Amino acid sequence: MEQKNGFDINFLIGILLIFGIIWFMGMGQPAQLTETVNESDLKVVNDVAYVDKFVKQVQYNNLEEEEERYDSLSNNLLSIKFSNFGASIKEVVLKEYLTHDSLALKLVSDLNFSINFVLKDKKIQSNQLLFKQVLVDTNKLVFTYIDNDDNKIEFQYELIKDSYELKFDIITTEGSSWIEPENIFWTQDISQLEKNLTNERNATTIRYSFDNKNSKDLSLMKDTKKDIQSPSWIAYKQQFFSTILYSRDPFKDATLETITPDSDDYVKTLKSILAIPYDSKNQTYSFTFYFVPNKYALLKDLDKGFESLIALGWGIFGWVNKWLVIPIFNFLEGFGLNYGIIIFIIALIFKLILFFPTKSSYVSMAKMRVLKPEIDAINEKIKDPMAKQQAQMSLYKKTGVNPMGGCLPLFFQMPILIALFQFFPSSIELRQQPFLWAEDLSTYDSVFDFGFNIPLYGDHISLFALLMTAITLLQMMYSNQMTPSNTQMPQMKYIMYFMPVVFLFVMNNYSAALSYYYFLANLITFGQQALIRRSMDDDKLYAMLQANKKKPVKKSKFQQRLEDMARKSQKR
Repeated sequence: MEQKNGFDINFLIGILLIFGIIWFMGMGQPAQLTETVNESDLKVVNDVAYVDKFVKQVQYNNLEEEEERYDSLSNNLLSIKFSNFGASIKEVVLKEYLTHDSLALKLVSDLNFSINFVLKDKKIQSNQLLFKQVLVDTNKLVFTYIDNDDNKIEFQYELIKDSYELKFDIITTEGSSWIEPENIFWTQDISQLEKNLTNERNATTIRYSFDNKNSKDLSLMKDTKKDIQSPSWIAYKQQFFSTILYSRDPFKDATLETITPDSDDYVKTLKSILAIPYDSKNQTYSFTFYFVPNKYALLKDLDKGFESLIALGWGIFGWVNKWLVIPIFNFLEGFGLNYGIIIFIIALIFKLILFFPTKSSYVSMAKMRVLKPEIDAINEKIKDPMAKQQAQMSLYKKTGVNPMGGCLPLFFQMPILIALFQFFPSSIELRQQPFLWAEDLSTYDSVFDFGFNIPLYGDHISLFALLMTAITLLQMMYSNQMTPSNTQMPQMKYIMYFMPVVFLFVMNNYSAALSYYYFLANLITFGQQALIRRSMDDDKLYAMLQANKKKPVKKSKFQQRLEDMARKSQKR
């Protein structure tokens, strides 16, 4: 599953304007074609230039002179407005959510969605048709268009109760000629819904699935155009919400494109051209729209692989999130706790789980520290690098010290840290949830706005990011007191101190929940480290190591190889 944070890449906006030569045939008459299209043009449309060529070959009634009618479907989760011009969706509102500035959350505004139909040797597009017959039911709308040859097109929309699902059926009935749908054209300018436009832009793309289990996405690093074969669903994914089009029968092929605007008027433009497989028997084409929050449990219950929309990380990092982080998070959420408290408990749980490998690591570092005088003596006495390494390994072997023991907790901690780096910024549960001074844990917490932008840092100060950096530096300083210094590479110490400062620049614009968790994790680690340090006696530890020298030592294969390499080096 490809998920990457990218930098803004500005390209010239390329938006196709579909238009036709308008010809008014008389009041009350349906739209009628006046020109034909060559048989060679009856191919699957998968190229924007071809679409433009096709549209210019046909003429329609002037819809502007007709009266537009709006109808709506609504349940407890969604409110959807439709127009009889093209039988199209004009607006989708998610009732349970608001934008970052407390406005109604319009996931879709004036959706540019059209179906291309072939009628024998002619073509029409649904967004150029006036659907005059409209049947309205409690949760269902039926739009009907009939041409002069009695060919009929029906668009049926049904909003499922207590659901984010909108069923969409296209039904064609042949009159004196044959009719079939050919392509779906879907273009959407994604509106800004969140506080941080850059983060929202970096999370917005088109995802698609072939098997209803996993999904892939177009690049977040740059604008992309891609042709794919037989996708079962296409999703216009935003940071916390998605619009998904699912097809009962996989699309034949699709052309997908993302465009980043030069301005901040909207997040991105997403485009799709989807080829519809022809059904000569039933002439019914079934789709489903999903206008959903990116909530893992909700998407997983839909059983179409939609949960892969959420960036949980690949490999072991995704497993940690799916089987450890999310179950713990959901369990604690059930108690109605503040999300800041939930994050604190999660940090405490993980640190308790890692306490014993952490203690083993600190004991190993303490052993290295008390052996430092003997290591320094070896370095002073032996100049040959290979012989020096052999002598050091021999000392470690005799005293029972594992020089890699200090790295043990890293193998356990890194998957969790990286998994949480994916989880917190993607968790819609944290969206607009306050804690202490943070108004929204899903985005940065600003305690001071500069009024201007500092390159790489931003236009504000995030207090959680500052606290995280401070405790990280303090914890590293304390840890270095327990670890023997590297006399051969003393500059490494300063590089290590520099890294948290670099991380500050990254975290200043990131999720406050993530900075808060890292702050807590380092604070708890600092406390564990101090507790373990107080429980250890360096003199007793050194005496134990000296006693180990008197015990018989069996050489490991690794130790034997090192000694063999040293002997060969000396013979040369």
